[in-house]
Amino acid sequence: LKPHEYIGMVRREVLDAYLRDRAAEAGASVLNGLFLKMDMPKAPNSPYVLHYTSYDSKTNGAGEKRTLEVDAVIGADGANSRVAKSINAGDYEYAIAFQERIKISDDK
Repeated sequence: LKPHEYIGMVRREVLDAYLRDRAAEAGASVLNGLFLKMDMPKAPNSPYVLHYTSYDSKTNGAGEKRTLEVDAVIGADGANSRVAKSINAGDYEYAIAFQERIKISDDK
């Protein structure tokens, strides 16, 4: 790293919950699913088509393949982003980090 650069770390479960809650508060529909691929718009005013496996109360944990048409896509799915791969975003620099939480006894 250069002197002015840093690697920020977050706990994904905390960040993801925060982003989901903020999106829902702003009126977004929150879906529980696994992104599979994305079809790019065929014309300037056409939607993106997302293909995903839905995991909700209707699927009883088995998952169901679905599609969804949307106006915009924000890929916030981490270093090995399926969204970035689906649009051939290319290679990018990244760092691998490891974070561990350990409980230390009070007498130490």
